[in-house]
Amino acid sequence: MSWFKRKDKKFKDPEKKSVPDGLWDKCPSCTEILYRPEMEKNLSVCHHCDHHFRVAPQVYVDLLLDNGSEIQLFQNLESKDFLIFKAVKKYADQIVAAKTKTGEKDAIKVYNGKINGETVVLAIMNFRFIGGSMGSVVGEAVSRAIQKADELKVPFLLVCAS
Repeated sequence: MSWFKRKDKKFKDPEKKSVPDGLWDKCPSCTEILYRPEMEKNLSVCHHCDHHFRVAPQVYVDLLLDNGSEIQLFQNLESKDFLIFKAVKKYADQIVAAKTKTGEKDAIKVYNGKINGETVVLAIMNFRFIGGSMGSVVGEAVSRAIQKADELKVPFLLVCAS
């Protein structure tokens, strides 16, 4: 038996306001709730404890390369399970899931671009694609990027994510 009974059955809970997804993040380090646009202004670093959140590959392109100078290279490379890798989850299924989740073909993108007017070859790995794992495409793309930088006699930069 309850001690209290609601006398007014007509009472309704106030309608919950909807908040758009992705507007707020919780810092895993200090547990502060952070307003995402404010955090992005701070380059995805928590302003309470300096925890660094993962940064999307496009952010690195925007941050490192001169505006409009980037040309993506080796876009035709695509992951395949050449070894028919055996694991708890089929690698082929993981590739399909990662492509769906990220909208990317693999865990790396390579660019020819400029930093302060100087030509560079820049490769950026994407953690959201199977943890940035180095499959056949990542290895091939890194190899081709190094060869391209050597051919052009320019620096090669690799932003790793794992």
